[in-house]
Amino acid sequence: MSGYHKALAEPLLHFVAAGALLFLAGQAIRARSDTHRIVITPQREAQLANRYALQFGTRPDQSMMRELVKSDVHDEILFREGLAMGLDKDDEIVRRRIIQKVQFLLEDLQVPQEPDAGQLQAYYRSHAAQYQLPPRASFSHVYFSLDRGDASARSRAQAALKTLELSAPERAPRPGDPFPDSYDFADYSQAQVEHLFGPTPFAAGVFSVPTGKWAGPFKSAYGLHLIYVQSRAAAREQPFATVRDRVRADYLLDSQKRANDSAFTALARQFTVGRP
Repeated sequence: MSGYHKALAEPLLHFVAAGALLFLAGQAIRARSDTHRIVITPQREAQLANRYALQFGTRPDQSMMRELVKSDVHDEILFREGLAMGLDKDDEIVRRRIIQKVQFLLEDLQVPQEPDAGQLQAYYRSHAAQYQLPPRASFSHVYFSLDRGDASARSRAQAALKTLELSAPERAPRPGDPFPDSYDFADYSQAQVEHLFGPTPFAAGVFSVPTGKWAGPFKSAYGLHLIYVQSRAAAREQPFATVRDRVRADYLLDSQKRANDSAFTALARQFTVGRP
């Protein structure tokens, strides 16, 4: 008998092989049984109770607790059956949810150190434009509705402009149509003008036409307007002391973002990306 056949005939080899098969079978049975065994631990009950209290402002009584557990078991059964059926595979909603949970676990692991005065001053200087007061304008306007068409509104606006150029009033007279808001606006930023009139040629015109004369017509979200800008103030810096709290909040937010980016970079180094 060859050495190979002698080895196959060894009882010890049979014993090891049988043991390995029994172990693998046991693992399979255990995995199957674990999948179909739901254990409601005290920790899980506490989670359910706390979730209920956060939502409704009071702790659940015994009857409600039984219902919460029953509902949780119901959902767990469906969840496990879905996993067994492979429904979590190639599902974009599940994928996005897992991404969100991992991102939540990965980010904000380290709280940024409180900056000292020198760090805040340096951050303020390097982001000076962020803390400027924006340009502002004080202006009046005359409104022309588009109800009778763009051409009609434009014709009326151009005729009114000639009249205004002769009389040169600084505040809005009423040769146009009734406007649902004010005719005079004092010390408005471009963001405020755009909030009222939309990001339109009218809003741009308030910050571009010469001051001290009527101009237009300019279109807004409402219709056409003539504009008279009484004054404009250029953007200006705010003293550090005035914006210190904002600078601190922005500094900490940027520091946290850098820490989160570093955490992801460290994780990404463990992966390789290629094409088949």
